[in-house]
Amino acid sequence: MNDWADRALKRLNDHRINQRNQDEVFLEKQRIKRAQGFPLWLEVRKYVEANCSDFNLKAGTQMLVFEVTPNSELTVRASIDGSTQSLHANFNDSTGELAFFCRANSGHWLLEATSDGKVQFIGSSRPSSPEQIAEQMLTSLV
Repeated sequence: MNDWADRALKRLNDHRINQRNQDEVFLEKQRIKRAQGFPLWLEVRKYVEANCSDFNLKAGTQMLVFEVTPNSELTVRASIDGSTQSLHANFNDSTGELAFFCRANSGHWLLEATSDGKVQFIGSSRPSSPEQIAEQMLTSLV
């Protein structure tokens, strides 16, 4: 008698254990993203608002207006040399996607959990800090 049944059952059991481990890792990453994603987005908003204030202070006039919006969005209106442009960005908490649109420019980042239990935004296959994202968005406006 051969041991095919034993080997087949072992393979099946190993596959189930592997699948359960993968599911646990996936669920943990989702939990981390849900817990830390929105606060990271709020950091992006904070940097955009601070950069607008700093720009206006240094320009000596209010050229950039950080508009009041729901926390999952941001809008900045620029009034420069008689021209008005707008930047709009939003964060989708359920998908972990941050997107912005301004004139013909746009960009997006996806929230990813890191191996050390934190989150980061990934855009163009590389991590971006909240400060870098804020600067990229505002640079498309001004």
